[in-house]
Amino acid sequence: MDEPCGRDLANNAVVPERLAELFRHVADNLEAHACWVGSATPEARLEHDAMRRVAAGYREIGEAAGRAAEAMRAAGDLPAAPHDLARFDRGAFEAWMRRKIELQRGFAALLLEHAEASERVLRSMAADDRG
Repeated sequence: MDEPCGRDLANNAVVPERLAELFRHVADNLEAHACWVGSATPEARLEHDAMRRVAAGYREIGEAAGRAAEAMRAAGDLPAAPHDLARFDRGAFEAWMRRKIELQRGFAALLLEHAEASERVLRSMAADDRG
């Protein structure tokens, strides 16, 4: 733990930056989908409104992730601060870190599954265009 914590925060800002980029992109797609569906029928209105609500949630997550990334980047110049190692619970930290890794790997796998599903949709669309 020789590197100042602020520098570590700044170096890791890429994670919420990428999350913000992805979630804003998904929000844009959901809003476009809502437009495609329109609201001409009761069923269309229900789907339209649901898509808009989900898009708003995705956009809020994206905006929050963007703010976190900005705060992390801003912390990059903080000077190193003394840490009270008597208050450091190594066992708890190791358990926390193991759980973090588990969550990161699970999220990465989920993102890959979703990317593969999106690729299948694109292939299907391309096949429809050719057929």
